[in-house]
Amino acid sequence: MATDTDRLTLAITDLVPKLLTAMEAFEQVQRNAAPGNYPDLVSFLSPFAQELQEARNAFASLEFPDELKPFGDQIAHAAEYSTRACDSIAHYEEGMGRVMQAMRAQCRAQEFAYPLAAVLSPVSKYFLEHPARDNAGLLDSFARAADTDQTGLMHADNARDKRGGFTLYVPENLATDEPLSVVVALHGGTGHGADFIWSWLREARTRGFIVLAPTSQQDTWSLMGEEHDMPALLAMLNYVKTNWQVDEEHILLTGMSDGGTYSLLAGLRENSPFTHLAPFSGVLHPEISMTGDIRHASGRRIYLVHGTQDWMFPIETAYMAVDELERAGAALTFREVKGLSHTYARSENPALIEWFNPRLKIPT
Repeated sequence: MATDTDRLTLAITDLVPKLLTAMEAFEQVQRNAAPGNYPDLVSFLSPFAQELQEARNAFASLEFPDELKPFGDQIAHAAEYSTRACDSIAHYEEGMGRVMQAMRAQCRAQEFAYPLAAVLSPVSKYFLEHPARDNAGLLDSFARAADTDQTGLMHADNARDKRGGFTLYVPENLATDEPLSVVVALHGGTGHGADFIWSWLREARTRGFIVLAPTSQQDTWSLMGEEHDMPALLAMLNYVKTNWQVDEEHILLTGMSDGGTYSLLAGLRENSPFTHLAPFSGVLHPEISMTGDIRHASGRRIYLVHGTQDWMFPIETAYMAVDELERAGAALTFREVKGLSHTYARSENPALIEWFNPRLKIPT
């Protein structure tokens, strides 16, 4: 006869794989998000969402002992947000607000799931790049990693209802006395660093680098009028440099949409500390030419990514940026992604990392 422990074990081993599968499936929705694609994407996602809901129902009927209740709650919250993501995207016809709710819910699902990586191997694998998921040595290095305040996922004044803070990730298995590459990742308009960190955490955890995901001081970055963000951005980077060994030759400033636009605006200023720039789905701000800052593009390594089906900033804006940056002497790599709408091209991350620092390999 099954004991309470047996029932809990069975429920966990049923729910967690279905949660991870649903989150993985939702990543396909994120990659292919575009107005004309939503009907097919919802159909693709539906069976995973249904299996997740059925597993949640069974899980909810169980009672965890007090010492395991936080663990059970963590799983339940992750599954709840994953279900919300699936449900919100299914109502895409209600408008872009529903789509954005879905994307944010997916981020929250990952946020609640991540602490489980320390104790559940399937979760640890989910937060690694696919080629590394069967690397027993890498998985073991995370399982044995000491729990310190110098590694892991950290938030500094970065609650979802706050602006101007940051979220930071330092891989738990790293020797922090070694110089580390840094990726500074800027969210899109009205976004949040605590959400955008998930566009980079898996790669950072696999290859071993720091990710700093700031939240803009206002609803978006300082693209018009008074500059609010640059001083804070520099202060955040200095905080990282003060507390960790940073490879000064490899500090990437990247971003999506407004974050991509601001990565060029901030990165092409005089004495910018950023060694590499990688705007995704943004534009070359006219102020860069008007102020003469375009001269700082000379010799600057820039990796520009744009989708051919971008509905917010048509691909022609990228062609104009490429022309102007090349005329200014930038060491430019341009990636035109066929079929990509106005969404983050995470599939470009591996090639971008190779361009940024070829030493950041997937462990073998």
